[in-house]
Amino acid sequence: MMRVLTVAAIIMSIAGSASAFAAGPNPPPDLVQLEREVSLKMAHARDEGFTDDARRKTLADAQAVDAEGEKALTGGEFERAENDFLKAKVLLHNLGI
Repeated sequence: MMRVLTVAAIIMSIAGSASAFAAGPNPPPDLVQLEREVSLKMAHARDEGFTDDARRKTLADAQAVDAEGEKALTGGEFERAENDFLKAKVLLHNLGI
């Protein structure tokens, strides 16, 4: 009986650790706000429908950096995500967005 309880305790401990790891820490509120701001600006930039090659390339670069930021945010790499979102914001600013 004691052995069954020990195995059950180990399984519960592992399951609790796995769910805590999967949930991960929450991103800082200012990072969430930055991500939302960049997302909105990105949507606006896509709606603009830039026709010249230079502006389309800048938008494509901003989209790539934004995607990397989203990936970093999901992975809990908050500092990297913030850097990526700030880079995307600068690229969008260069587009006049």
